[in-house]
Amino acid sequence: MALTLIAPPVSTPVDLSRLRAHLRLEEGDDDVYLQHCLDTAVAQFDGDDGELGRALIAQTWRETFASVPPSGGSVMLSLLPVVSVSKVEVFNVAGNWEEVPGSAVELFVAEDRYHVSADGWPRSGRGRDVLRIEYVAGYGSAGSAVPLPIGHAILLFAAHLYKTREPVVFDGAPVEVPMSISRLVANYKIWWR
Repeated sequence: MALTLIAPPVSTPVDLSRLRAHLRLEEGDDDVYLQHCLDTAVAQFDGDDGELGRALIAQTWRETFASVPPSGGSVMLSLLPVVSVSKVEVFNVAGNWEEVPGSAVELFVAEDRYHVSADGWPRSGRGRDVLRIEYVAGYGSAGSAVPLPIGHAILLFAAHLYKTREPVVFDGAPVEVPMSISRLVANYKIWWR
């Protein structure tokens, strides 16, 4: 299984003006570095490499699998939450990618995981990855769709990065990123990844 980002999100869960207001900064004050801190904070939580194992803003991914399920079987998608399945293809015995008709594909949720099944999976040929699925994952296309605790964790982390420009501060007792950030996103973290 491998994930490839096909279309990145068109917006961010938290924008620069919201972060600037959180920090009580005037417009233009250190915006380049502030944006860098915000981008780093979003990357910490978002997408395949993010700590949560979730897509925050709608984005399109291609996930590949080494085998095709048996008739009536399904595959489990890695990122959550899944909005829709765009395309399902099987590498067939002729050595070509064969698209499974959309009407034959079903997206369903079982035990908090998203699965894709098909009425009749085509027979696969030989190859390293013989099944690929493109899907849209994320809470929505606007930052307001992202759960508030995640958005606030991004704000806290970006503010921490902005104010504390070293990994540990030794002014008295050593201080690192507050535990409150971990607590805010704990309910959204995918633990089985």
